Amino acid sequence: MLYVKLGLPVRAMLVEALAAQLAIALRLDCPTPYLVTVKPKHVGRKDGPNILAFASLDVSERSMAKPVRSLEILFDLMERLKVSDLACAFDEWIANDVRSPSDILISPESRLFMIDHEAAMREGLRPDESTTNWLAARLLERIQDDDRPLLLKRIRGRLAALMRVDLGAAPLAAQYSQDGVAVYTTLVHFLRERLQHLDQLLSERIVPEQQYLALNPQDPSTSTMLAEDAAR
Repeated sequence: MLYVKLGLPVRAMLVEALAAQLAIALRLDCPTPYLVTVKPKHVGRKDGPNILAFASLDVSERSMAKPVRSLEILFDLMERLKVSDLACAFDEWIANDVRSPSDILISPESRLFMIDHEAAMREGLRPDESTTNWLAARLLERIQDDDRPLLLKRIRGRLAALMRVDLGAAPLAAQYSQDGVAVYTTLVHFLRERLQHLDQLLSERIVPEQQYLALNPQDPSTSTMLAEDAAR
């Protein structure tokens, strides 16, 4: 079954579609995204030109995927599926500052699906600007302060996967909107730029009291937050 979201601005549709494609490329479960044209009469509107809309494939054959209401159960499952660190890095990359439990669905097959990314990559946000990262905040609540460097190390280990993602050309459906291709190009530019700041953004979020030193901005695995380590 295909679910169609009507009424989204072009930018929000493209953000939703692009974020979903990135999640899938990173092997995070996310409903398959589509940009579709819809006849108005098929969605209860007066006859007129076709409407460009965002759509996604149902995440479960039984249409029973739903949010996990218990945070404890949600994060235990994320840890068991080994997706918590990657999902945290993903939200940091797309600057998703509105993540909540309702945006993560569990299917009857015990798979977790990330949904509703249209508010990410807020217009006007700088690529190096920090935003709220709900997943990071919840992960930090579950550990002691002494364990923060270990969490950072785990998340840093996921950044290489983000670096390998190929950000391609705008989808053909974007051409149905007058400024669709230009908007998509702007979003891709933002993501490429933000990728270069991810290590520092995550480092300062997770271990804020320690000085960040980037030894090689192109390779997050060689960066460190510990000034004293650099002096050894």
